[in-house]
Amino acid sequence: DKRSLTQILLNLLSNAVKFTRPGGQVGVVSSLSKDGDLVITVQDTGIGMSDEDLSRAFAPFGQARSAVIHGKKGTGLGLPLAKALTEANRGALSIVSSPGDGTIVELTFPSTQVLQD
Repeated sequence: DKRSLTQILLNLLSNAVKFTRPGGQVGVVSSLSKDGDLVITVQDTGIGMSDEDLSRAFAPFGQARSAVIHGKKGTGLGLPLAKALTEANRGALSIVSSPGDGTIVELTFPSTQVLQD
């Protein structure tokens, strides 16, 4: 639904901006897959996360070690909430990240869900 999608994007963009240094880039792209699924990608050139950091970041109240090292604080709820809302709308959230190289978050919502909402 629109409210969930707004909250998901707000959380992801907030993280992207928070963890990207001045002069870095944050971008959002939306497209349709060949199956008609909606794909939204949020990408940044921020501090990035290791696999271990990703596990922590997906846990409620979890903080990625890289965030703590860089002095960035948050509630630790943004990513878990984005994932939960995505899944509640029958979507999937995946992340590819590398320390120092940034993060790519991909949301995929099935075409049947997109057409309903």
